[in-house]
Amino acid sequence: MGLAAVSLWAAFFWGAATLLPAAKPEEGIVYGEAGGEKLTMDYYGPGQTSGRPHPVAIIIHGGGFTRGTSRNNSEAYCADFLAPAGYAVFSINYRLAPKHPYPAMVEDVERAVRFIRHNAKKWNADPRRVALVGGSAGGYLSSMAGLRGGLVSSKGVPGAKDRVDRESARVQAVVTLFGPSDFRGQPAPESLKALLGPLIVKKGEEAALAEASPVMHISRGAPPFLLIHGDRDEAVPFAQSTHFQAALKAAGVPCDLILIPNGPHATGRWHKVTGVPDWEMRMIEWLNHALGHRGPAGEGIRPREP
Repeated sequence: MGLAAVSLWAAFFWGAATLLPAAKPEEGIVYGEAGGEKLTMDYYGPGQTSGRPHPVAIIIHGGGFTRGTSRNNSEAYCADFLAPAGYAVFSINYRLAPKHPYPAMVEDVERAVRFIRHNAKKWNADPRRVALVGGSAGGYLSSMAGLRGGLVSSKGVPGAKDRVDRESARVQAVVTLFGPSDFRGQPAPESLKALLGPLIVKKGEEAALAEASPVMHISRGAPPFLLIHGDRDEAVPFAQSTHFQAALKAAGVPCDLILIPNGPHATGRWHKVTGVPDWEMRMIEWLNHALGHRGPAGEGIRPREP
């Protein structure tokens, strides 16, 4: 039985605060085409350079699967401090529901991983050290793509003619900020039905909710996870992360959880919370450990409001 909460579904339509990254990106890079749409991403070059290829951080925006671009979400703030820390940062866009229902957007994330891995030399990026970082709906996608990467996506698409699709979509680390992990245990509202419509028609609501839940895709071969969540999140209950962490650990998957005391939904409001922990530094340190990276940390982190 999954975790039921009336407010859970608000996560898909929550208006996150706008925080544009300070670094000037290379915008509009086309990483694929699907469903008649070009898939694009922005690239933020690492502020710290070295001869060794840089680890990759792929940022996945929120917006409820129905709206938004990567530069209009508070999760893009992560580019501000990951790029100066020596990461090659890519902020991706993906197809949106209901025009493109599940699993289109998960497949888009996988395509981005494959594209970046295939073209890694262009950015002096390390194809063996790739992390997904997503918030809210993007957090859901980071979890799903990260878990599927250990299963159906660990190798290239069978029989693919496109050399990009022959690459693995497996990643080496996943950071999920306030993302839902389990849809089971309650009737699907209209918003979720719009996302899962074809799957519900094909398999029924209960089976569709289970299939679309990250917690149902955990395997021992999954990459390590870092979950970051506020315990006053009014959109995605904090219990979604504690439940997910327990399930990952039970399967032998390393998983750490950073609690934001009194933290609401979306990182854009955390800097106003009294006593908020230094989650940005802790994220960098966690990624550095998971990906075997050494680099400066601290630049680009937004000052706390008193």
